[in-house]
Amino acid sequence: MDGWITKAWIAETGRILFTLYFILMGLSHLVKFREHAALLRRKGVPLPAAATILTIVMMIGGSVLILLNWHRALGAALLCGIIFPAPFFLHHFWNETESYARLSEFAHFIKDLSLAGAALLLMTQS
Repeated sequence: MDGWITKAWIAETGRILFTLYFILMGLSHLVKFREHAALLRRKGVPLPAAATILTIVMMIGGSVLILLNWHRALGAALLCGIIFPAPFFLHHFWNETESYARLSEFAHFIKDLSLAGAALLLMTQS
C-alpha cells in the first residue's frame, strides 16, 4: 500500500506541474489577447486572432481534463495538438544571427517538442 500511495502522489503532482504551464500560458494569452494575436501575425501564423482563441481553449480545456482525470487522453491530445506545431511557427532559431537569440529560440523550440512528447506519453497512460 505504501508504494501505491507514493506512486499516486507522484502521478498527481506530475499532472499538476505539467498542466500548470498550460493553464498559466492560456490565461496569459487571454489577458494579453491583442498582444498575442499581434505576435502571431508578425510570425506569419494564418488567422492570428482565431489561432489565439483556439490556443486558449486547447490549453485551458486540455489542462482541466487532465487535472480532473476525466478524459485525460483527450486533454493530452488537445495539449499536444497545440504545442507540437507551435515551435515550427514561432521559434525559428535557424534564422537568428545573434548567438544568444539563437540559443533562446532553440531552447523554446526543444521545450515545446519535449512538452508535446510528455503529452503523448500521458495519452498512452489513460
